[in-house]
Amino acid sequence: MRLTRKRLCSFLIALYCLFSLYAAYHVFFGRRRRTPAASLRGLRKGAAAARERRGREQSTLGSEEWNPWEGDEKNEQQHRFKTGLQILNKSTKGKTDFHVQIWGKAAIGLYLWEHIFEGSLDPTDVTAQWREGSSVVGRTHYSFITGPAVVPGYFPIDVNNVVLILNGREKAKIFYATQWLLYAQNLVQTQKLQHLAVVLLGNEQCNNEWINQFLKRNGGFVELLFIIYDSPWVNDVDIFQWPLGVATWQPQETNESLKNYQDALLQSDLTLCPVGVNTECYRIYEACSYGSIPVVEDIMTAGSCGNTSVYRNAPLQLLKSMGAPFIFIKNWNELPAVLEREKTLILQEKIQRRKMLLHWYQHFKTELKMRFTNILESSFLMNNKG
Repeated sequence: MRLTRKRLCSFLIALYCLFSLYAAYHVFFGRRRRTPAASLRGLRKGAAAARERRGREQSTLGSEEWNPWEGDEKNEQQHRFKTGLQILNKSTKGKTDFHVQIWGKAAIGLYLWEHIFEGSLDPTDVTAQWREGSSVVGRTHYSFITGPAVVPGYFPIDVNNVVLILNGREKAKIFYATQWLLYAQNLVQTQKLQHLAVVLLGNEQCNNEWINQFLKRNGGFVELLFIIYDSPWVNDVDIFQWPLGVATWQPQETNESLKNYQDALLQSDLTLCPVGVNTECYRIYEACSYGSIPVVEDIMTAGSCGNTSVYRNAPLQLLKSMGAPFIFIKNWNELPAVLEREKTLILQEKIQRRKMLLHWYQHFKTELKMRFTNILESSFLMNNKG
């Protein structure tokens, strides 16, 4: 009996020791074995994330070119932008902004806006019903609207100062222009508009009496008149001469015909400009645009143009007063002598002459833009009603 009891106690003690050893084994050695497994799973996750990142990077590189200098370019752009703002702030510091809206109701408005002001129009489609643009000259903020949808009474008036561009070349155009002036007169009388200037494509014989009644000097409301052709009214006080500019390319013309004309100007050292109804013609300005020297027939045409109180070198007094580097002839019999002189010029001299004309023409347009702005500011701001 005692022997059986001893054996039972020994068995229980041995069982207890075995259990203790098993527990100790799992505590001290089981955790170490799991650690590499966990680390392996982490490595697998890290590798998967890395592959995913590489996949995204490869996808990005596959869809667009990689530019290693992109950061430098962005920094340079930001620097230029900040520098531009600093210069603008310094130039306009202490000055009041001046806002002018231009209503382009004649094709000459496109020459003013796109060539002289070098402004853009949105949309670019020339057949669009409504086109608009904006530009800043000094402290003057210009906005420009044009197109068939610009109709009296059907667009908002949110400025005090307006320049109205009109065509008064023939009776039908004069009737249309008069409707616009009557609309503007009503705006002035109801104090919705404070100041008005007009840029007018006048009659080629300078017979523009129809607009006289609207001029402020005659009791009307048009404070300033910029008129095309050598009008005897020009006094550089309230009436100023304005250039005819280039022709508006008609929609029925093809891209091919336009390119052919431009190529002809580019390849021509001289462009002949005979008189038509008036001495001033579109071809003069189109030749200047491509550096081809205009050979101008310098004679007065029939009508009332010329002999103004300011300049007596008509025709083309505006161009002549600004030193136009043209060849002026009084008779086409002089042309052979001109062509003989051309034969004596070497290529380098012709290239230099073309560059000089292009430089002069750019200066001509810039000077007109600044004169136009200064005249508006001087007149409109001086006559402000508070």
